[in-house]
Amino acid sequence: MIIPIHVSNVGASTSQHKFPPQLAQFGSEEVILIELQGSLEAEGDKQGQTVGKLRIDDATKKSTLRIGHHLLEGKLVNLPKPLAVLHRRSSDTAADGDTSMNDADEPDSKRPHAGWDVVVIVRRKMVFSKRPMPVMDRVATMVSMESKMGEGGK
Repeated sequence: MIIPIHVSNVGASTSQHKFPPQLAQFGSEEVILIELQGSLEAEGDKQGQTVGKLRIDDATKKSTLRIGHHLLEGKLVNLPKPLAVLHRRSSDTAADGDTSMNDADEPDSKRPHAGWDVVVIVRRKMVFSKRPMPVMDRVATMVSMESKMGEGGK
């Protein structure tokens, strides 16, 4: 079986497709793979949920990812081999508007086939290889100090 892979409009189609959670889109053109040690767990509906805050220092290529009370430090590296992100095209979407799918007498060579579209080429990844560091917020620090003061006064 030969399945066609279409490469047209690779850069323009990135905004049309939803990427898997391992990929992050920076700007309008570059997509970067995110590599974490461990797993992310979110309660409830994950659709539209913010995972964390990502900061990148362009000069040093160092990145920090804050997820809740955890801070991860990582670095931006080039992939040894670029990766292609593919989107499966069903036979329904591959058909032209004027072609009918109900023609039983149409030969197989003229029927639209399922294929794959290259959405984007990934050339870099962000690696967070160290364990996360706990982060204390100012509010959390104030609450812990108040609880210590309350215990000391009793």
